[in-house]
Amino acid sequence: MKYTGKIISTLFCLLALNGCSPVMESMRPDPVDLTSFVIGEDRINVLAEVGAPVATVKKGKNSCDIYKLFTRGPAAGGKGAIAATEAVADVLTLGLAEVISTPAEAATKNSKHTVVFCYSPNEKLVSVNEAETAVDN
Repeated sequence: MKYTGKIISTLFCLLALNGCSPVMESMRPDPVDLTSFVIGEDRINVLAEVGAPVATVKKGKNSCDIYKLFTRGPAAGGKGAIAATEAVADVLTLGLAEVISTPAEAATKNSKHTVVFCYSPNEKLVSVNEAETAVDN
């Protein structure tokens, strides 16, 4: 009988941990699909999609906007499926799945990448280049 309190408090702690990884997954930022931008697109359309750039520089006669964007990772449907799977695993294992899934979520968080959109003098998109390495938030 003296172990009953320890068992109840352990179960309570496990259930309190329930939901950390599904929440982390649902809060993951959606990646920007760079393939949706086509050469010749108006600059205003790009700005409407990705917002204001971090900086703007001249490259010859062209003007280039520099962004820090999330470009890799699961989209909304994928995030939902992952979060649902993690939630089911949490319930079925009474929260023990969190021991694996929460550190996995932290280790696989999305990173921002430097993306450069360059425009011709008439404000038409001429190139989109993404840096290979990720940058810190």
